[in-house]
Amino acid sequence: MSEEGEETTAALRKQVEELMRNAAGMVATSNAFPKTGGEFEIYNSYPTYNAYMKRQEERINIVMSKLTKSIGCAMRVPNVGSSIQEYTECVIEAQDNIAERASTLLEALKKADRDEVVKVPEFILKAAPTNKKTENEVSSAMRTFSANIGSILAQKFRERREEAAQMIVSEKPQKTYNLNVNNSIAPFISKLNEKHHAIDKRKGIVIIDEDESGKREWNGEDAEIEHPYIAEILNFKIPVSQLQTSSLQKFAKLQNTKFTMVDSIEKLEELRDHLNSVTEFAVDLEHNESRSYLGLTCLIQISTRDADFVIDPFPIWDQVGILNEPFTNPKILKVLHGSDNDVLWLQRDFGIHIVNLFDTYIAMKKLKYPKFSLAYLVSRFAAIPLDKQYQLADWRARPLRDAMLNYAREDTHYLLYCYDNLRESLIEQSEKDLKEVYNECKDLCVKVYKKPAFNPKGFMTDIKFRFTLNSRQEYALTHLYKWRDNIGRDEDESPLFVLPNHMLLGLSETLPNDINGIYVCCNPLPYFVKQRSGEILKIIKEARDVKLEKKGPSNKEVEDAQENRGILNDRMDLITSILYSKLDFSHCKFDEERGEIDIDKTEHSEYISLKDEQMSLLSILRPTITSKNLGLTNVFEEEKREKERKSILEKLDEWVTPYECYKIVMKEKEKQEEIERLEAERLKKLEGDGPKTMFSHNDPTVCRKPVFEDDEIAKSGEMKLAGSGGKSDNEEEKDAPIFDESRFSEDQILSKKSLKRKRKEARRNADISTVLGESSEAPEVSESTKKSRQEEEDEEFDYEKADISQFKKPVRDTNAEFDPFHQKFRLKNQSKKQTMRKSANRQGTINYNKKS
Repeated sequence: MSEEGEETTAALRKQVEELMRNAAGMVATSNAFPKTGGEFEIYNSYPTYNAYMKRQEERINIVMSKLTKSIGCAMRVPNVGSSIQEYTECVIEAQDNIAERASTLLEALKKADRDEVVKVPEFILKAAPTNKKTENEVSSAMRTFSANIGSILAQKFRERREEAAQMIVSEKPQKTYNLNVNNSIAPFISKLNEKHHAIDKRKGIVIIDEDESGKREWNGEDAEIEHPYIAEILNFKIPVSQLQTSSLQKFAKLQNTKFTMVDSIEKLEELRDHLNSVTEFAVDLEHNESRSYLGLTCLIQISTRDADFVIDPFPIWDQVGILNEPFTNPKILKVLHGSDNDVLWLQRDFGIHIVNLFDTYIAMKKLKYPKFSLAYLVSRFAAIPLDKQYQLADWRARPLRDAMLNYAREDTHYLLYCYDNLRESLIEQSEKDLKEVYNECKDLCVKVYKKPAFNPKGFMTDIKFRFTLNSRQEYALTHLYKWRDNIGRDEDESPLFVLPNHMLLGLSETLPNDINGIYVCCNPLPYFVKQRSGEILKIIKEARDVKLEKKGPSNKEVEDAQENRGILNDRMDLITSILYSKLDFSHCKFDEERGEIDIDKTEHSEYISLKDEQMSLLSILRPTITSKNLGLTNVFEEEKREKERKSILEKLDEWVTPYECYKIVMKEKEKQEEIERLEAERLKKLEGDGPKTMFSHNDPTVCRKPVFEDDEIAKSGEMKLAGSGGKSDNEEEKDAPIFDESRFSEDQILSKKSLKRKRKEARRNADISTVLGESSEAPEVSESTKKSRQEEEDEEFDYEKADISQFKKPVRDTNAEFDPFHQKFRLKNQSKKQTMRKSANRQGTINYNKKS
């Protein structure tokens, strides 16, 4: 560190120390003031003190406002007399803003130290990039930070509104430029007119392709119809220069790089000649699928080491295919990021195929980076933060703004430099990893574009149901789903633009009766729904006439929907049947079902049954090389295959299969049972033939006779047992009842519910004489008396002859004096208050008579 730097650091340290001392003194002084809730209310009652405190509060507010404005963080100052809580919130908010602005400025200055282009955050306006830390640039950055954030946001909103107005597409480019779009259900036909860099054809070529449904073999002519460059891609050999280390070629600054907008045939031919003269170039595409059925390529960005090109394909749509020559040249490297869709879009719109591809996304996954986005890649190696605000922009808009062109250029401008770094990292890690990246990129190049086939039950994949559909709702959903697809094909619109999924589901669920109901379900109203509301209403009326039944999707439909979503099901095919487990012997020739299982396979190998290799999965893992495809693939040699086979079998021999584990467990179980049996026999011998004196819960249940020490008790028990031998079963039950109810009370026998029911029944059948004070004890009644009483009860009762004097006697209530809540007193007082209120009303009534 220089002397000037040390002096500056010392001076700054002194200023910070002085600031800390002043802050400590301010806190000590403020603590000496009267506190709220104590003496402050007394002092504040004096007008002089109150006026003085208000003046000081205003002064402090002005100081805080000026201080925060000077550092670019205008503070929200509360009104005079506000609460302490409001002041605390304002101070905390100001501290957060200061810390955020300070960290942003320090980061910018830190990058300026490394002589890098610094992009000031979006919320700061008119901030030029800083290349060096100069006084002018630092002061400019400080002035930018001190701007008013409110005006910044307002200006940003105005700019965004102007951009949105400029990016409105009044007419679709398909109509403006008369683009030929084929949305029919016919198979896709390649637009390739001339095949460049074709290899010599060989007769009898067989191409093997493995996809999700299994392995397929094509003849050479069929393969070329499926993919015109399948032979060139499979026979591609990586150039030696791409596998060797080389120096990193630093990219030029964006503003210093030559830029060409290609929108005519002449410029397109010049670009083709330029690409044919280089050894590598970077490519990226901007695509739009929100207003087209199949999608539309709106922009192609190409960057070489010294120039950037942006192709506007709309004016030269049918001529862009001439770039197929440099794209299929195996000696020219094409660098893309996440090219799985770009490869298909180039085939679909222009008939361009790619040979010799390097995908930076695959390389980043091979290097196990924490992120795989293009922004992270560029920031990691080029230290350039990419602005991704136009990532979801409508790239159909013309003319393109300068900001959008710069965004498009940045996607490919730094990509070649990032490729250099990734190549060096892969070589440093392992040259084998670099070759694996090229092999995976080769798989991307082999992909063939196919038109999306319409699935009548596709809504099960696209829409997540909230309920189970009945027959009417399913009819409406199926036919509306098909209607939406037909409209999208005819008008070249995205099905989601014609009718979004949630509106489709809402119409199928509610089944509105009229057009107004359709408008209510579709808010905001899509254009084609308004134009063709009659067709939708016709489908819904047909759905209402369907017989109402509760239906659910079949198992096959559910499995297909899950498979389309990427969820594996239980169905097996040639690929999913291969279990990546070392415990599975279906990969080899060993037959688990027929073979005699022995753990030590080396000693008894002659007893192991073998099955044919064609019956095992070895044929799927390693297909046999025939003379037909040997010249085409030429990838795996016979020696490597033999080594691989031996290594796999050695690994499999080291592990025990699940069936072998089962046999081991069974053998161990037999050994354990034999040990337990021998132990039981040993204990039985020790005890002898005498009676067992020790019992445990493991012993079987047996009927044991009671053993008594006294012989008389034992004899009496035997006599009782002997005396009861001649009785019948019914007499035994009477003599020796199992359960005697007389020994227990009702509370012990009955449940609470049964006891409550019995007491209620007893109260209902209670004798009224007990209530009237008579004795409840009555003499026994003979049978004749009972019969006479029964006859009297059956006869009609004559109330005139009956004696009712018993009912006229007053009954004494024993609970009359019990009044815990003083109800009698309350009733008495209530009646007294009512009488007093009535008398007061009578006394206070005044009659005002009108004077005549």
